[in-house]
Amino acid sequence: MFDAKEIRLQGLPLFKNADKKAISHLASAADEATVPAGQTLIVQGHMSNEMYVIERGTASVLIDGNEVAEIAEGEMFGELGFFVTGPATATVQAKTEMMVLVIPHNRFDVILNENPDLVREIANELAERLHATDAKLH
Repeated sequence: MFDAKEIRLQGLPLFKNADKKAISHLASAADEATVPAGQTLIVQGHMSNEMYVIERGTASVLIDGNEVAEIAEGEMFGELGFFVTGPATATVQAKTEMMVLVIPHNRFDVILNENPDLVREIANELAERLHATDAKLH
């Protein structure tokens, strides 16, 4: 049986196809946090070692101070830092008060190793974002 955090994770579009084991591992690894509007979570040019999943609220993505995108409930950010080593390419700031799940890099590596199907879900999410960004540019 799922606990409350597992039920919330299962309800997010990103994890709708994840199996019970992956959801259970994610729930145990994730810390819950309330983020006030205006708080910066990732700073462009700085290293980031956490992935965030927005349960409630929205965030702004800023490049060189200009808003280039918005991240909504059920979406994640910060995951690129898990796959590509280097400084963040954008700043992410809470646009509204947010409830987020925060997963540190070291915990996430273990989850991905134990749940390879989850890698596919995240790759699909990243591909959809890339496609949407490309469509906006053309």
